[in-house]
Amino acid sequence: MKLSKLVIAAAVVAAGVSSVATSAFAQAKEQFFPLLSYRTGPYAPNGVPWANGKQDYIKMINARDGGINGVKLTFEECETGYATDRGVECYERLKGKPGVALFDPQATGITFALTEKAPVDKIPLMTLGYGLSVAQDGQAFKWNFPFMGSYWTGADILIQHIGKSAGGLDKLKGKKIALVYHDSPFGKEPIPLLQERAKMHGFELQMLPVTAPGVEQKATWLQVRQSRPDYVLLWGWGVMNSTALKEAQATGFPRDKLYGVWWAGAEPDVRDVGEGAKGYHALALNGYGTQSKVIQDILKNVHDKGQGTGPKDEVGSVLYTRGVIIQMLAVESVRRAQERFGKGKVMTG
Repeated sequence: MKLSKLVIAAAVVAAGVSSVATSAFAQAKEQFFPLLSYRTGPYAPNGVPWANGKQDYIKMINARDGGINGVKLTFEECETGYATDRGVECYERLKGKPGVALFDPQATGITFALTEKAPVDKIPLMTLGYGLSVAQDGQAFKWNFPFMGSYWTGADILIQHIGKSAGGLDKLKGKKIALVYHDSPFGKEPIPLLQERAKMHGFELQMLPVTAPGVEQKATWLQVRQSRPDYVLLWGWGVMNSTALKEAQATGFPRDKLYGVWWAGAEPDVRDVGEGAKGYHALALNGYGTQSKVIQDILKNVHDKGQGTGPKDEVGSVLYTRGVIIQMLAVESVRRAQERFGKGKVMTG
């Protein structure tokens, strides 16, 4: 998605970032961003670059622009380990900080838990490519703001792509599609959409849950080998993805019939698999590389000055860039809110 479209999308969130802070903190002109992260545990290889991208973007905006119309950006990171209970604890601890405009829960389970709290606290929840799919109904979920597609969107794209590759959706009749999914709210999100598509097109849907974190999948892929599905959809995260690719190779399942969600399509997912990942497909929410202006600005204003959050060679990677995008949306939401409620002022939910 182009930058212009992302900025337009950010205006939607700005509707929720509507109050002006009037405390002594506001006089200091500091806009606070709570950053939930998971740098520890089995999801750390994926969580770390995402978190680093968010921090680096904030640092770049302060260094390059002096903040947002003179309002300095501050942040505090809180480790969740991708656990829902720890995510809720982080939310409760940080929501009362002066200058909080919004939260990016960074996990579907945490989003579920916070969805009931957000309307009470009047704090918008931004979810980029994850979260509660039904929250696309803004009338029912006024404080949830899903960006760049939900899991229903992703599942629908995959089925349409597979159908097109087969010569048309009608060609899916009588086929078998297996869903190998992370046994969590995240992994279960696409199931209703896939069940409806199965009814529409006459394919059999086989559901194969994988116990988190997904390091043990031999029984799952034994079922795949026995049932011989025509296609497998991989709804994984963290170590589950590389493990699935290795097991697919070991059981002889063709990788060109294996399709992953966008959380199963980054460098950590295939790096250790090597040639075994050849032919594998995955959705993409964003591109990668260092050629874009925003990444160049981060390198110039942050890393070249020794202020980078992580190693310089991760800048521009898929998940790092995704972190940059979500933080950019958060910053632009505040900027749009300032345009409506007062430039140079601190915005809160």
